[in-house]
Amino acid sequence: MQSDQYKRDIANLDDAASKLRNEIGKQEKIAGDARAEANAKRAAAGKTKSKSTADMHLRSAKTHDGKVAAAEKKIGELQAKLSANAKSRLSKEQNLRSALKREQTAADSAAKQRLSKEKSQQAALDRDSAKRRRDELNHARELGRLGSSTVTHVMIPAPEPEKLRLLYLTASPLTDGAAPLRVDAEVNLVLKVIRGAKYRDQIDIEVRPAATVEDLLNGLNDHRPHVVHFSGHAGGGLLFDNASVTDPGEHLVGYKGVARLLKATDHPPTLVVLNACRTLEGVDELLKAASVVIAMSDTVGDASAAIFATHFYGGIAAAQSIGFALDQAGAMVAIALPDEPELAVLRSVDGIDPYAIQLIALPDV
Repeated sequence: MQSDQYKRDIANLDDAASKLRNEIGKQEKIAGDARAEANAKRAAAGKTKSKSTADMHLRSAKTHDGKVAAAEKKIGELQAKLSANAKSRLSKEQNLRSALKREQTAADSAAKQRLSKEKSQQAALDRDSAKRRRDELNHARELGRLGSSTVTHVMIPAPEPEKLRLLYLTASPLTDGAAPLRVDAEVNLVLKVIRGAKYRDQIDIEVRPAATVEDLLNGLNDHRPHVVHFSGHAGGGLLFDNASVTDPGEHLVGYKGVARLLKATDHPPTLVVLNACRTLEGVDELLKAASVVIAMSDTVGDASAAIFATHFYGGIAAAQSIGFALDQAGAMVAIALPDEPELAVLRSVDGIDPYAIQLIALPDV
């Protein structure tokens, strides 16, 4: 790439500048030594009473003055070259920035075209699948008509798309040094955004507050969720509630144990969302159970967690893919909290493209 050539040119200019500075240093030493020697010879000439000896010292001083002049001339030439080097480097840096911008623009355009092509291919596959279903239904109707002696018109409704099942677990148990979380407010905001979404009827959300590990297991069995979401504390695992009314506290379950539970079902979830601090450390384990995992890379505050969850599920409820719903949520967090780093990280198993997965099954058009 052109930017690589500019980088090599800048590196060469830096090497040349270093050599010029070294040479200037050498010439400055030569000039300094010669000047000191000339001064010493003049001082010696002033002290001697012999005219011939004084003349000899003065001639030597003049010779050293010539060395000073030659060294200073060389220094001037070297400094001129160093100045030209600096101008050339500035020009190369400007060219490098322009080249990097062009290359990034080209890369972004190529990525956009690739994504557009993938979406077009997926849309074509969806249309073919819908056409096959319609053809099969029409064929079944025709067989029924031919096999019946009485013509009966029966209205067969189109099959309903499968609803997205979301198991939403929240837990804010009493823990040493950890403040209670506003997970109840987060859930309320998520419910409101889903209620107002275009495809709200295609989402079945099951909320389990003060969730225990038994709530996770029961939710998997009862609800068969496509998405399992956890909002709460984490640290080496997920901190569930201990279900005690008189002695409330936490129940830490390591990521390996959580992944084992998620796999222990005929219908493992497609997506796991961990809206809790530093849960990125558990992603590798959870990817053994789910195709896609979203986790947080660092400490996440109540405001950031609520904005992320609200807009992520708002995107999902608008039939956006997992990848684009996360992009929307990240953009809204950045707008609302510009000083906070981007924490949500998406990981998927090999061969799975989160930008091609729409959790909302749209009706056939």
